[in-house]
Amino acid sequence: MGGIKLMTELPGAIFAASIKEDKLAIVEARKMGVPVIAIADTNTDPSQIDYPIPANDDAISSLRLILSYVFKAIKEA
Repeated sequence: MGGIKLMTELPGAIFAASIKEDKLAIVEARKMGVPVIAIADTNTDPSQIDYPIPANDDAISSLRLILSYVFKAIKEA
């Protein structure tokens, strides 16, 4: 797929809804110096995340709530 390395311009940051599921994207972003924002569940290591959001990434209701705030913040930016 290529991910970040094929972009013509680096993003200002990436958002990961799951550290475990998005591990490759997180590693790639860190190599490129792109800040990482991610939901950090208790079963993950948040040390590689620049801006961890402590929350349950397994519960759909938790994800819906957090993502609604993330989308709202992006729209207002």
